[in-house]
Amino acid sequence: MAKATAGQSGAIRKKNERLILKAATNEFVKHGYQGTSLQAIADRAELPKANILYYFKSKQGLYKTLLEDIVDMWNDAFENTTANDDPEQAISAYIRSKMRYSRSHPKSSRIFAMEIIQGAPNLKGNLQFPVVDWTKNKCSLIQAWIDQGKIAAIEPLYLLFLIWGATQFYADFDTEIKMINGKNLSADEFAKAEQNVIDIVIRGIGLKS
Repeated sequence: MAKATAGQSGAIRKKNERLILKAATNEFVKHGYQGTSLQAIADRAELPKANILYYFKSKQGLYKTLLEDIVDMWNDAFENTTANDDPEQAISAYIRSKMRYSRSHPKSSRIFAMEIIQGAPNLKGNLQFPVVDWTKNKCSLIQAWIDQGKIAAIEPLYLLFLIWGATQFYADFDTEIKMINGKNLSADEFAKAEQNVIDIVIRGIGLKS
């Protein structure tokens, strides 16, 4: 009985956390960090404000959790890649994952972009160093591929910057895409855009797509 109760409690917690994070995403993307209140998030989630404080301690705690989830989702496809892996397959998978995350979670991408534009005040500290360490680690990985002669001699950090900018554009500037294109990209058009980014990057590092 105790195990069943604990399991039910855990399921309720996960459900409530998902509701809160979804509501927080909608509020933060609309009003920004400063313009969003915990009460507004609670109202949107249809939960007591006390629940948010119980799970996340504060508005900043909730916001940082949201940022951490965004970064984790972006990095997941490249997380366990090693120098022994095929760079074309690994980089293609990374680009494809980031493009699809941008399409499926555009609001999350915009929240991260707004945080960076504002000087990353909430990324500094506990979240900043994992991001920096992850980037340094992936630069070392790309350099290892270069040293092995698997890809062209490019600057690893600039390659990452290029991938981030190209993939996140489809979420952060989807309004501009719609304005120029006359409509939102269809699934087929987005697939072509995705492959186009992959082809350009892969060829740019001396490989054939």
